[in-house]
Amino acid sequence: MKQRHFKQQSNEPMVGTVENPSRKIYKLLISILFLIFASIILLSCANDKKDKTETALLSVTKTKPIQMNSTVASQTTYEIVPNDKVCMVNDRFMGVEQIPIDVEGTTYYGCCQGCVDKLQKNIDNVRFGSNPINDVKVDKANAVIVQDKSKGSVYYFASKQDAQSFINNN
Repeated sequence: MKQRHFKQQSNEPMVGTVENPSRKIYKLLISILFLIFASIILLSCANDKKDKTETALLSVTKTKPIQMNSTVASQTTYEIVPNDKVCMVNDRFMGVEQIPIDVEGTTYYGCCQGCVDKLQKNIDNVRFGSNPINDVKVDKANAVIVQDKSKGSVYYFASKQDAQSFINNN
């Protein structure tokens, strides 16, 4: 900054910069807030990673190896499941109750409005499945349903004996 005496005359314009102290405080506060925000984000990310690591370690330490023979393996791969938790259009075990669809006094189950329409109108003969043991046509509403846990698909059986036979042989 140039200084000029009062009596000094010059054609040069006088330039002076004076910074407002409130502006300095404002910049300082913004910087502090930014640092606090960045610290919170970094700390929360660090805690998430710690929780995930602890969960993974707990899972590993709590599990034990299982000695499996062929009977145990087949029972864990296939399981009889409730009809109301199966979408009978997609032939999938959904794990939650599906939409009940009453068709002439018989209840079928579907997962969405499209399934409701297909079951009500029996589009592509969707109300019937095929027993994998003997290829007999089975009404899905009255079938014993077995889930293949490895694939998520289901099989329809006319009787519980057929279903149990299938489970035991696979």
